[in-house]
Amino acid sequence: MNLPGFDTSDFRSFAVRLAPHETRLPIDRSAETLLLVVEGTVTVVWRDTTRVPTELGEGDTALTNPKAVEVLRAGADGAAFLAMVNRS
Repeated sequence: MNLPGFDTSDFRSFAVRLAPHETRLPIDRSAETLLLVVEGTVTVVWRDTTRVPTELGEGDTALTNPKAVEVLRAGADGAAFLAMVNRS
């Protein structure tokens, strides 16, 4: 990726597809991650049980602190999202 005036060497991006009702954490716990939901819904389940899970739909974005995330859970139709990880 080459964006004028923007150093992308500190970032890694990837796409993830989760099957319906699949639960996993396909992001690195050591870096902040920007999620962009492309298809379906993703629910962010937090490690802190006092926090209510956050549901993200198509077009929604969220900046996550992976150390605080327990898992990502896909909705009934599955989900696809893009993730951009800050490696610095």
